[in-house]
Amino acid sequence: MLALTACSTLPGAIPPEPTRTPHPPQVIETRLTAAERVAIFDTVWQTINDGYFDPAFGGKDWQAIGDEYRQRLATLQDDDTFWRQVLNPMLWELGVSHLAALPPELATLIDRMTFATGSLGMDVRLLDGTAVVTQVVEGSPANQAGLQLGFVVTSVDGWTLEDLAAEGPPSPPYNERKRRASAVQGMRDLLYGETGKAVLVEYQDANDRPQRATLRYAPRRDSACAEFDPSLPPACAEIEVRHLANGVGYLRFSGFLNGVLDSVLQAIDDLHDAPALIIDLRGNPGGLFFVRKAIASQLVGTPEVFMRYQYRDHLEETFLDPVPNAYPGEVVILVDEHSASSSEEFAGSLQALGRATIVGSQTPGVCLTANIVPLPNGAVLVYPFSQSQTPNGRVLENNGVIPDISVTLDREQLLQGVDTQLEAALEYVTGRLGE
Repeated sequence: MLALTACSTLPGAIPPEPTRTPHPPQVIETRLTAAERVAIFDTVWQTINDGYFDPAFGGKDWQAIGDEYRQRLATLQDDDTFWRQVLNPMLWELGVSHLAALPPELATLIDRMTFATGSLGMDVRLLDGTAVVTQVVEGSPANQAGLQLGFVVTSVDGWTLEDLAAEGPPSPPYNERKRRASAVQGMRDLLYGETGKAVLVEYQDANDRPQRATLRYAPRRDSACAEFDPSLPPACAEIEVRHLANGVGYLRFSGFLNGVLDSVLQAIDDLHDAPALIIDLRGNPGGLFFVRKAIASQLVGTPEVFMRYQYRDHLEETFLDPVPNAYPGEVVILVDEHSASSSEEFAGSLQALGRATIVGSQTPGVCLTANIVPLPNGAVLVYPFSQSQTPNGRVLENNGVIPDISVTLDREQLLQGVDTQLEAALEYVTGRLGE
Protein backbone atom coordinates (compact mmCIF):
# COMPACT_ATOMS: atom_id res chain seq x y z
CA MET A 1 0.00 0.00 0.00
CA LEU A 2 1.34 3.40 -0.90
CA ALA A 3 1.77 6.00 1.81
CA LEU A 4 -0.33 9.12 1.65
CA THR A 5 1.08 12.58 2.22
CA ALA A 6 -0.76 14.53 4.90
CA CYS A 7 -1.67 18.13 4.29
CA SER A 8 -0.01 20.87 6.28
CA THR A 9 -3.23 22.48 7.49
CA LEU A 10 -4.97 21.49 10.70
CA PRO A 11 -8.68 20.75 10.52
CA GLY A 12 -10.71 23.94 10.70
CA ALA A 13 -7.68 26.21 10.61
CA ILE A 14 -7.77 29.24 8.31
CA PRO A 15 -4.27 29.78 6.88
CA PRO A 16 -3.20 33.02 5.27
CA GLU A 17 -4.74 33.38 1.84
CA PRO A 18 -2.32 31.73 -0.60
CA THR A 19 -1.51 33.18 -3.97
CA ARG A 20 -4.52 32.40 -6.12
CA THR A 21 -4.39 32.70 -9.85
CA PRO A 22 -7.74 33.22 -11.54
CA HIS A 23 -8.58 30.29 -13.74
CA PRO A 24 -9.66 31.43 -17.19
CA PRO A 25 -11.01 28.80 -19.57
CA GLN A 26 -8.34 26.54 -21.04
CA VAL A 27 -7.17 28.49 -24.08
CA ILE A 28 -6.38 26.40 -27.12
CA GLU A 29 -3.26 27.73 -28.79
CA THR A 30 -3.36 28.74 -32.43
CA ARG A 31 -0.91 26.56 -34.32
CA LEU A 32 -2.88 25.40 -37.35
CA THR A 33 -3.01 27.09 -40.71
CA ALA A 34 -6.35 27.61 -42.41
CA ALA A 35 -5.56 24.72 -44.75
CA GLU A 36 -4.75 22.42 -41.81
CA ARG A 37 -8.05 23.27 -40.12
CA VAL A 38 -9.90 22.38 -43.30
CA ALA A 39 -7.99 19.09 -43.54
CA ILE A 40 -8.81 18.15 -39.94
CA PHE A 41 -12.44 19.14 -40.42
CA ASP A 42 -12.75 17.00 -43.53
CA THR A 43 -11.03 14.04 -41.83
CA VAL A 44 -13.39 14.23 -38.86
CA TRP A 45 -16.51 14.62 -40.99
CA GLN A 46 -15.52 11.76 -43.30
CA THR A 47 -14.61 9.45 -40.41
CA ILE A 48 -18.06 9.94 -38.91
CA ASN A 49 -19.71 9.63 -42.31
CA ASP A 50 -18.02 6.27 -42.91
CA GLY A 51 -17.79 4.78 -39.41
CA TYR A 52 -20.62 6.11 -37.23
CA PHE A 53 -22.78 3.23 -36.01
CA ASP A 54 -26.05 4.63 -37.38
CA PRO A 55 -26.03 5.16 -41.17
CA ALA A 56 -29.26 7.19 -40.79
CA PHE A 57 -27.56 9.48 -38.22
CA GLY A 58 -30.65 9.43 -36.03
CA GLY A 59 -32.67 11.15 -38.72
CA LYS A 60 -30.20 14.05 -39.00
CA ASP A 61 -28.87 15.18 -42.38
CA TRP A 62 -25.15 14.68 -41.80
CA GLN A 63 -24.26 16.04 -45.24
CA ALA A 64 -26.17 19.25 -44.60
CA ILE A 65 -24.67 19.57 -41.11
CA GLY A 66 -21.19 19.24 -42.58
CA ASP A 67 -21.91 21.81 -45.27
CA GLU A 68 -23.24 24.30 -42.71
CA TYR A 69 -20.24 24.08 -40.40
CA ARG A 70 -17.72 23.92 -43.24
CA GLN A 71 -18.85 27.35 -44.36
CA ARG A 72 -17.75 28.77 -41.00
CA LEU A 73 -14.14 27.72 -41.54
CA ALA A 74 -13.39 30.64 -43.89
CA THR A 75 -14.03 33.23 -41.17
CA LEU A 76 -12.01 31.56 -38.38
CA GLN A 77 -9.12 33.50 -36.88
CA ASP A 78 -7.89 31.05 -34.22
CA ASP A 79 -7.82 27.40 -33.21
CA ASP A 80 -9.86 27.93 -30.04
CA THR A 81 -12.88 28.94 -32.10
CA PHE A 82 -12.25 26.07 -34.51
CA TRP A 83 -12.44 23.39 -31.82
CA ARG A 84 -15.06 24.97 -29.53
CA GLN A 85 -17.46 26.64 -31.92
CA VAL A 86 -17.15 24.65 -35.13
CA LEU A 87 -15.79 21.12 -34.91
CA ASN A 88 -17.33 19.87 -31.66
CA PRO A 89 -20.67 21.66 -32.08
CA MET A 90 -20.91 19.95 -35.47
CA LEU A 91 -20.31 16.55 -33.85
CA TRP A 92 -22.74 17.23 -31.03
CA GLU A 93 -25.53 17.89 -33.51
CA LEU A 94 -25.86 14.08 -33.45
CA GLY A 95 -26.77 14.25 -29.76
CA VAL A 96 -24.86 11.18 -28.56
CA SER A 97 -22.07 10.39 -26.12
CA HIS A 98 -18.52 9.19 -26.83
CA LEU A 99 -18.17 11.78 -29.57
CA ALA A 100 -15.61 14.60 -29.43
CA ALA A 101 -12.58 16.05 -31.20
CA LEU A 102 -9.88 17.05 -28.73
CA PRO A 103 -6.90 19.31 -29.47
CA PRO A 104 -3.51 18.51 -27.88
CA GLU A 105 -4.23 20.72 -24.84
CA LEU A 106 -7.28 18.62 -23.99
CA ALA A 107 -6.39 15.24 -25.48
CA THR A 108 -4.99 13.93 -22.18
CA LEU A 109 -7.91 15.33 -20.18
CA ILE A 110 -10.51 12.88 -21.48
CA ASP A 111 -10.84 11.63 -17.91
CA ARG A 112 -8.58 13.25 -15.31
CA MET A 113 -9.93 10.93 -12.62
CA THR A 114 -8.63 7.95 -14.56
CA PHE A 115 -5.30 9.26 -15.82
CA ALA A 116 -4.02 11.41 -12.92
CA THR A 117 -1.31 9.98 -10.62
CA GLY A 118 -2.49 11.59 -7.38
CA SER A 119 -5.67 12.03 -5.38
CA LEU A 120 -7.02 14.06 -2.46
CA GLY A 121 -8.88 10.96 -1.27
CA MET A 122 -12.48 12.10 -1.41
CA ASP A 123 -15.48 12.29 -3.73
CA VAL A 124 -18.45 14.62 -4.15
CA ARG A 125 -21.96 14.53 -5.61
CA LEU A 126 -24.35 17.27 -6.64
CA LEU A 127 -26.99 17.56 -3.91
CA ASP A 128 -29.31 20.58 -3.88
CA GLY A 129 -26.98 22.39 -6.26
CA THR A 130 -23.85 21.97 -4.14
CA ALA A 131 -20.85 19.62 -4.23
CA VAL A 132 -21.40 17.47 -1.13
CA VAL A 133 -18.68 15.13 0.14
CA THR A 134 -19.89 11.54 -0.21
CA GLN A 135 -16.63 9.66 0.40
CA VAL A 136 -13.47 10.29 2.41
CA VAL A 137 -10.69 7.71 2.27
CA GLU A 138 -9.17 6.92 5.66
CA GLY A 139 -5.65 8.32 5.97
CA SER A 140 -6.00 10.45 2.84
CA PRO A 141 -5.12 14.16 2.61
CA ALA A 142 -8.83 15.01 2.82
CA ASN A 143 -9.27 12.79 5.87
CA GLN A 144 -6.23 14.21 7.64
CA ALA A 145 -7.44 17.75 6.92
CA GLY A 146 -10.68 16.97 8.71
CA LEU A 147 -13.10 16.85 5.78
CA GLN A 148 -16.09 14.64 6.50
CA LEU A 149 -19.15 13.19 4.81
CA GLY A 150 -21.77 15.84 4.21
CA PHE A 151 -19.38 18.79 4.06
CA VAL A 152 -19.85 21.05 1.02
CA VAL A 153 -16.83 21.72 -1.20
CA THR A 154 -17.14 25.26 -2.55
CA SER A 155 -13.90 25.42 -4.56
CA VAL A 156 -10.80 23.40 -5.44
CA ASP A 157 -7.66 25.20 -6.63
CA GLY A 158 -9.74 28.35 -7.09
CA TRP A 159 -12.43 26.67 -9.21
CA THR A 160 -16.08 26.85 -8.15
CA LEU A 161 -18.98 24.97 -9.72
CA GLU A 162 -19.93 28.21 -11.47
CA ASP A 163 -16.41 28.65 -12.87
CA LEU A 164 -16.44 25.12 -14.21
CA ALA A 165 -19.87 25.55 -15.77
CA ALA A 166 -18.55 28.61 -17.62
CA GLU A 167 -15.89 26.44 -19.32
CA GLY A 168 -18.40 25.45 -21.96
CA PRO A 169 -21.58 23.51 -22.59
CA PRO A 170 -21.67 19.84 -21.60
CA SER A 171 -21.54 17.18 -24.26
CA PRO A 172 -24.53 14.95 -25.14
CA PRO A 173 -26.71 13.15 -24.29
CA TYR A 174 -28.90 15.94 -22.99
CA ASN A 175 -30.94 14.46 -20.16
CA GLU A 176 -31.33 15.51 -16.53
CA ARG A 177 -29.07 12.77 -15.10
CA LYS A 178 -26.28 13.68 -17.50
CA ARG A 179 -26.81 17.37 -16.72
CA ARG A 180 -26.45 16.73 -12.98
CA ALA A 181 -23.38 14.61 -13.51
CA SER A 182 -21.78 17.21 -15.80
CA ALA A 183 -22.51 20.00 -13.29
CA VAL A 184 -20.22 18.44 -10.68
CA GLN A 185 -17.87 16.33 -12.81
CA GLY A 186 -15.38 19.16 -13.19
CA MET A 187 -15.14 19.42 -9.41
CA ARG A 188 -14.68 15.65 -9.14
CA ASP A 189 -11.87 15.84 -11.70
CA LEU A 190 -10.07 18.47 -9.61
CA LEU A 191 -9.88 16.01 -6.71
CA TYR A 192 -7.21 14.23 -8.79
CA GLY A 193 -3.93 15.66 -10.04
CA GLU A 194 -0.17 15.45 -10.14
CA THR A 195 1.25 13.76 -7.05
CA GLY A 196 2.79 16.31 -4.68
CA LYS A 197 1.05 19.36 -6.09
CA ALA A 198 -0.66 21.54 -3.46
CA VAL A 199 -4.18 22.88 -3.97
CA LEU A 200 -6.48 25.00 -1.86
CA VAL A 201 -9.79 23.36 -0.94
CA GLU A 202 -12.52 25.65 0.36
CA TYR A 203 -15.54 24.06 2.01
CA GLN A 204 -18.39 24.41 4.47
CA ASP A 205 -18.46 22.20 7.54
CA ALA A 206 -21.45 20.54 9.20
CA ASN A 207 -22.63 23.91 10.49
CA ASP A 208 -22.12 25.60 7.09
CA ARG A 209 -19.15 27.58 8.41
CA PRO A 210 -16.59 28.41 5.69
CA GLN A 211 -13.27 26.61 6.03
CA ARG A 212 -10.25 26.09 3.85
CA ALA A 213 -7.28 23.73 3.80
CA THR A 214 -4.24 23.33 1.60
CA LEU A 215 -3.90 19.71 0.50
CA ARG A 216 -1.36 17.88 -1.62
CA TYR A 217 -2.31 15.21 -4.11
CA ALA A 218 -1.04 11.91 -2.73
CA PRO A 219 -0.31 8.67 -4.56
CA ARG A 220 -3.58 6.89 -5.25
CA ARG A 221 -4.34 4.38 -2.53
CA ASP A 222 -5.19 0.74 -3.25
CA SER A 223 -4.97 1.39 -6.98
CA ALA A 224 -3.42 -0.15 -10.05
CA CYS A 225 -2.41 1.53 -13.30
CA ALA A 226 -1.98 0.06 -16.77
CA GLU A 227 -2.13 1.13 -20.40
CA PHE A 228 -5.66 1.91 -21.59
CA ASP A 229 -4.84 3.05 -25.11
CA PRO A 230 -1.44 3.67 -26.78
CA SER A 231 -2.40 7.31 -27.39
CA LEU A 232 -3.20 7.97 -23.71
CA PRO A 233 -1.31 7.90 -20.37
CA PRO A 234 -1.64 4.86 -18.07
CA ALA A 235 -5.13 4.55 -16.60
CA CYS A 236 -5.63 4.01 -12.86
CA ALA A 237 -8.45 2.62 -10.73
CA GLU A 238 -8.92 1.98 -7.02
CA ILE A 239 -10.40 -1.14 -5.47
CA GLU A 240 -11.98 -1.63 -2.05
CA VAL A 241 -13.03 -4.96 -0.54
CA ARG A 242 -14.58 -5.53 2.88
CA HIS A 243 -17.28 -7.36 4.81
CA LEU A 244 -20.47 -5.69 5.97
CA ALA A 245 -23.09 -6.83 8.46
CA ASN A 246 -24.17 -10.49 8.35
CA GLY A 247 -21.07 -11.40 6.34
CA VAL A 248 -22.26 -9.56 3.22
CA GLY A 249 -19.38 -8.82 0.87
CA TYR A 250 -18.69 -5.32 -0.45
CA LEU A 251 -16.65 -4.64 -3.58
CA ARG A 252 -15.97 -1.23 -5.10
CA PHE A 253 -13.71 -0.46 -8.03
CA SER A 254 -13.46 2.89 -9.78
CA GLY A 255 -12.97 1.70 -13.38
CA PHE A 256 -13.28 -1.37 -15.59
CA LEU A 257 -9.55 -1.28 -16.30
CA ASN A 258 -7.09 -4.09 -16.91
CA GLY A 259 -4.97 -2.94 -13.97
CA VAL A 260 -7.61 -4.02 -11.44
CA LEU A 261 -9.11 -7.03 -13.22
CA ASP A 262 -7.07 -9.69 -11.42
CA SER A 263 -7.72 -8.03 -8.05
CA VAL A 264 -11.47 -7.85 -8.68
CA LEU A 265 -11.66 -11.48 -9.78
CA GLN A 266 -9.62 -12.51 -6.74
CA ALA A 267 -11.92 -10.49 -4.47
CA ILE A 268 -15.00 -12.24 -5.86
CA ASP A 269 -13.29 -15.59 -5.34
CA ASP A 270 -12.33 -14.64 -1.78
CA LEU A 271 -15.94 -13.63 -1.12
CA HIS A 272 -17.30 -16.83 -2.66
CA ASP A 273 -18.85 -17.98 0.60
CA ALA A 274 -20.42 -14.60 1.44
CA PRO A 275 -24.22 -14.92 1.34
CA ALA A 276 -24.53 -11.76 -0.76
CA LEU A 277 -22.26 -9.38 -2.65
CA ILE A 278 -22.78 -5.64 -3.06
CA ILE A 279 -20.82 -4.24 -6.02
CA ASP A 280 -20.49 -0.47 -5.82
CA LEU A 281 -20.22 1.13 -9.27
CA ARG A 282 -21.18 4.64 -8.19
CA GLY A 283 -18.84 7.08 -9.86
CA ASN A 284 -17.34 4.40 -12.10
CA PRO A 285 -16.99 5.99 -15.59
CA GLY A 286 -16.42 2.73 -17.48
CA GLY A 287 -13.49 1.08 -19.19
CA LEU A 288 -12.72 -1.96 -21.28
CA PHE A 289 -15.01 -4.65 -22.72
CA PHE A 290 -12.94 -7.69 -21.77
CA VAL A 291 -12.76 -6.47 -18.16
CA ARG A 292 -16.52 -6.07 -17.72
CA LYS A 293 -17.14 -9.36 -19.49
CA ALA A 294 -14.68 -11.28 -17.30
CA ILE A 295 -16.18 -9.89 -14.09
CA ALA A 296 -19.74 -10.61 -15.23
CA SER A 297 -18.73 -14.14 -16.22
CA GLN A 298 -17.44 -14.71 -12.67
CA LEU A 299 -20.91 -13.85 -11.36
CA VAL A 300 -23.01 -15.83 -13.86
CA GLY A 301 -20.93 -18.88 -14.73
CA THR A 302 -22.79 -19.91 -17.89
CA PRO A 303 -22.41 -18.62 -21.49
CA GLU A 304 -25.45 -16.34 -21.48
CA VAL A 305 -25.80 -13.44 -23.89
CA PHE A 306 -23.92 -10.57 -22.28
CA MET A 307 -24.51 -7.65 -24.66
CA ARG A 308 -25.84 -6.94 -28.13
CA TYR A 309 -24.01 -4.42 -30.30
CA GLN A 310 -25.67 -2.68 -33.22
CA TYR A 311 -22.96 -1.88 -35.75
CA ARG A 312 -23.45 0.11 -38.91
CA ASP A 313 -24.37 -2.95 -40.96
CA HIS A 314 -25.07 -5.79 -38.53
CA LEU A 315 -26.14 -6.77 -35.01
CA GLU A 316 -23.68 -8.83 -32.98
CA GLU A 317 -24.27 -10.75 -29.77
CA THR A 318 -21.50 -11.35 -27.25
CA PHE A 319 -21.56 -14.14 -24.70
CA LEU A 320 -20.21 -14.58 -21.20
CA ASP A 321 -17.55 -17.19 -20.59
CA PRO A 322 -18.36 -20.41 -18.71
CA VAL A 323 -16.79 -20.20 -15.25
CA PRO A 324 -16.71 -23.22 -12.95
CA ASN A 325 -17.58 -22.41 -9.35
CA ALA A 326 -18.86 -18.91 -10.15
CA TYR A 327 -20.08 -16.77 -7.27
CA PRO A 328 -23.45 -18.27 -6.19
CA GLY A 329 -24.85 -15.68 -3.78
CA GLU A 330 -27.20 -12.74 -4.11
CA VAL A 331 -25.78 -9.81 -6.13
CA VAL A 332 -26.72 -6.17 -5.69
CA ILE A 333 -25.17 -3.40 -7.81
CA LEU A 334 -25.06 0.22 -6.65
CA VAL A 335 -25.25 2.84 -9.42
CA ASP A 336 -25.78 6.59 -9.78
CA GLU A 337 -25.65 9.32 -12.42
CA HIS A 338 -21.85 8.94 -12.59
CA SER A 339 -21.99 5.21 -13.41
CA ALA A 340 -21.40 5.37 -17.15
CA SER A 341 -20.47 3.32 -20.20
CA SER A 342 -19.06 -0.05 -19.05
CA SER A 343 -20.79 0.38 -15.69
CA GLU A 344 -24.10 0.69 -17.52
CA GLU A 345 -23.41 -2.33 -19.71
CA PHE A 346 -22.37 -4.42 -16.71
CA ALA A 347 -25.31 -3.42 -14.50
CA GLY A 348 -27.86 -3.39 -17.33
CA SER A 349 -26.88 -6.83 -18.57
CA LEU A 350 -26.93 -8.50 -15.16
CA GLN A 351 -30.27 -6.83 -14.43
CA ALA A 352 -31.73 -8.12 -17.72
CA LEU A 353 -30.42 -11.62 -17.00
CA GLY A 354 -32.06 -11.57 -13.57
CA ARG A 355 -28.68 -12.02 -11.90
CA ALA A 356 -28.46 -8.70 -10.05
CA THR A 357 -30.72 -6.23 -8.29
CA ILE A 358 -29.88 -2.61 -9.04
CA VAL A 359 -30.02 -0.03 -6.23
CA GLY A 360 -29.37 3.72 -6.35
CA SER A 361 -30.24 6.36 -8.94
CA GLN A 362 -30.70 6.06 -12.70
CA THR A 363 -27.49 6.10 -14.71
CA PRO A 364 -26.81 8.84 -17.31
CA GLY A 365 -27.14 6.81 -20.52
CA VAL A 366 -23.60 7.48 -21.69
CA CYS A 367 -23.26 4.10 -23.30
CA LEU A 368 -21.82 3.52 -26.76
CA THR A 369 -18.64 1.76 -27.85
CA ALA A 370 -16.03 4.12 -29.19
CA ASN A 371 -12.90 4.29 -31.28
CA ILE A 372 -10.05 6.69 -30.52
CA VAL A 373 -8.47 8.01 -33.73
CA PRO A 374 -5.31 10.17 -33.77
CA LEU A 375 -5.52 13.45 -35.65
CA PRO A 376 -2.65 15.73 -36.77
CA ASN A 377 -0.68 17.75 -34.22
CA GLY A 378 -1.45 15.41 -31.30
CA ALA A 379 -5.23 15.83 -31.42
CA VAL A 380 -7.64 12.89 -31.15
CA LEU A 381 -11.13 12.03 -32.33
CA VAL A 382 -13.39 9.87 -30.18
CA TYR A 383 -16.45 8.50 -31.97
CA PRO A 384 -19.00 5.68 -31.44
CA PHE A 385 -18.94 2.77 -33.86
CA SER A 386 -21.61 0.61 -32.23
CA GLN A 387 -24.67 0.97 -30.01
CA SER A 388 -24.93 -1.01 -26.77
CA GLN A 389 -28.05 -3.04 -26.03
CA THR A 390 -28.82 -5.33 -23.10
CA PRO A 391 -29.58 -9.03 -23.73
CA ASN A 392 -33.28 -8.19 -24.02
CA GLY A 393 -32.59 -5.46 -26.59
CA ARG A 394 -32.88 -2.37 -24.39
CA VAL A 395 -30.81 0.56 -25.70
CA LEU A 396 -28.74 2.08 -22.91
CA GLU A 397 -27.63 5.31 -24.64
CA ASN A 398 -29.63 8.21 -23.16
CA ASN A 399 -31.92 5.74 -21.35
CA GLY A 400 -29.45 4.46 -18.77
CA VAL A 401 -30.06 1.73 -16.22
CA ILE A 402 -33.18 2.18 -14.10
CA PRO A 403 -32.69 0.86 -10.55
CA ASP A 404 -34.99 -1.79 -9.14
CA ILE A 405 -34.79 0.15 -5.88
CA SER A 406 -34.43 3.91 -6.33
CA VAL A 407 -32.64 5.71 -3.51
CA THR A 408 -30.94 9.11 -3.45
CA LEU A 409 -28.23 10.42 -1.16
CA ASP A 410 -29.16 12.90 1.56
CA ARG A 411 -26.77 15.48 3.03
CA GLU A 412 -28.24 15.34 6.54
CA GLN A 413 -27.85 11.57 6.56
CA LEU A 414 -24.30 11.85 5.24
CA LEU A 415 -23.44 14.26 8.07
CA GLN A 416 -24.47 11.46 10.41
CA GLY A 417 -22.25 9.03 8.53
CA VAL A 418 -25.16 7.29 6.78
CA ASP A 419 -24.88 6.33 3.11
CA THR A 420 -28.57 5.88 2.29
CA GLN A 421 -27.94 4.00 -0.96
CA LEU A 422 -25.58 1.50 0.63
CA GLU A 423 -27.94 1.10 3.58
CA ALA A 424 -30.82 0.36 1.19
CA ALA A 425 -28.72 -2.28 -0.58
CA LEU A 426 -27.77 -3.89 2.71
CA GLU A 427 -31.38 -3.81 3.94
CA TYR A 428 -32.51 -5.49 0.73
CA VAL A 429 -30.01 -8.36 0.89
CA THR A 430 -30.58 -8.81 4.61
CA GLY A 431 -34.27 -9.22 3.89
CA ARG A 432 -33.55 -11.69 1.11
CA LEU A 433 -31.29 -13.73 3.36
CA GLY A 434 -34.05 -13.93 5.96
CA GLU A 435 -36.58 -15.37 3.54
